[in-house]
Formats: sequence, structure tokens, C-alpha cells
Amino acid sequence: MQVRTWFGNFTLDEDRIIDVELFRKDLDYLIKSNIEEPLLMNGSVAGTNLRDLAVKYGFADSGSEYDWMLHELSIGLARNRITKAATPDRRIIAAVEAIDDLDETMNILAERLKEWYIFNFEETPLKSEELAKNIIGIKDTGNSNNSDLKIMQDFASSLLGLYDTRKSIEEYIRENMPVIAPNLTNIAGHILGARLLSIAGSLKRLASMSSSTVQVIGAGNALFKHLKGKASSPKHGLIFRHPLVNKAPGWQRGKIARALASKISLASRYDFYSGKLNDTLPEELKKKVEVIKKQQKKSRN
Repeated sequence: MQVRTWFGNFTLDEDRIIDVELFRKDLDYLIKSNIEEPLLMNGSVAGTNLRDLAVKYGFADSGSEYDWMLHELSIGLARNRITKAATPDRRIIAAVEAIDDLDETMNILAERLKEWYIFNFEETPLKSEELAKNIIGIKDTGNSNNSDLKIMQDFASSLLGLYDTRKSIEEYIRENMPVIAPNLTNIAGHILGARLLSIAGSLKRLASMSSSTVQVIGAGNALFKHLKGKASSPKHGLIFRHPLVNKAPGWQRGKIARALASKISLASRYDFYSGKLNDTLPEELKKKVEVIKKQQKKSRN
């Protein structure tokens, strides 16, 4: 019988060790070996714990060295797992979440900047990026009212930097979504598609969802109220942002949202299982929506 541990192989005859094959005392090699085949990292062999065996057979000079190497090995394996977990769809999700964090931060900072501007100058219809650019363009006339101008301009410059960062992240999503999920992007667009991935948690999870779930994904509060009997069932969640839904008359939105959710569900499955573009999906959706509009129009007349 052979027991394979993280630092070597032990051959046993019943409860007695009869042969030992130690691995190279090299962390990179040990990490690679443990990635390829999960090996015993804790416990004992033939009644002796691994730490004592490593010292006894000369793999480690001391218990402290054994502990240090096991610690470094654990960190290396954890890093490898994290790297593997950083799949392309996870990177898109991280980008979407970064945009959400930036939006929240920029809204707060933009409000503070406007308050500061009004306090020092006058009421203004300008806001956000427009106001920040306007403040940077103000010339210092030496007027006492401009005493805060320099720090306001630094503040505005920092805010504009955040707006530029947001644009860069959105461009990253625009470029990468068609590569990661071409069919989902074709149906939902790069931003809505990325947000659906974010809420689902991964392309795999989105692909496994039923179309009825996709239809109300992102409608957490409305769904919760419905389940408590305080509201009717929501007809759409995040997909309301799709122009086919939000530009449709209210009495058509439910059926259009259902058709859209069905195609999003199908598109995500194509992306997850094949990764190849099926360019017939948008046309199929368009025809389905046209049929819904005609049928709904007749029923209203």
C-alpha cells in the first residue's frame, strides 16, 4: 500500500513503513505536484504524524522548517485556486461591480462639489462632469469669493479622473463582452448583459437559469413583496432596461419581457456550452416581438 503525502510517498506493509520516496525540496515543484494530484497535507502515516515523518526522514531539518514550508505551500495552492477562479466572466463581473462602486462614489462627490460651488459662487443647473469641467475652467481673479477655488479645482480634477476611469472600465466591458458572451451581448447589449452576469454570479449560473427566473432577475424587492402578498408578481426585473421593454407600452411589456428573457436564457446557454455566435437569435427575437405587438394591438381594439 502506498500513501502519497505533499512531501513524499510512503510504502506500507500493514502498519509499517518499508519505503520512502521524498519529493524535491522545492516549493514551485511541490505546488505543481499538489495541483496535479491532491496529496495528503494533514494527518499521519503508520501512526506517526506527517510533521515528525518529514523531520525523521530528512525532508525538513526541523519542525519549524516543516511548518514554514507547509504554510508557503498552502499559500501557493490558494493563489492557484484564486487564479483559476478568475475566469473571463468573473473579470467582467468585477468590472461591472467596479462601475457600480464608482457611480456611488461619484454621485456623493459630485453633490459635495456642487454644494461647495453654490456656497462660493451661485446657483447653477450644471452638475456632475459638466460642473467639474466648468470649475476647472474658472480663472482666479483674486476675489475673496474665490478663496476656495484652488482646492475646489483639485477636487473637480480628481472627480473627472474617476469619470475617465469609469469610461475606461465601460470600454473594457464593451470590448470583452462579445468575446466572452457573444450571443448574450447580441441580445442584451454589453452593459445589460454584463449586469445579468453580475447578478447571476457567472455565465454558468445564468445559463442554468430558467427564462422565468431571468425575466425577474434583479427585481428582488418587488418579488419579495409579491411573496408576502403585498404586490402582484413582477413582470420584469433588470431586463426592463432593454429598449424593447422600456420603450414598449405598459400593456405590452410583460409579454415582451417574457420573450426577451427566453432569448437571453437561450443565448447564455449557447455562450456557455459552445461559445459560438448564433446570429439568428436577434432576428428571431425581433419577429417574436412584432407578433406580440400585433396580437396585443388587436386585443386592445
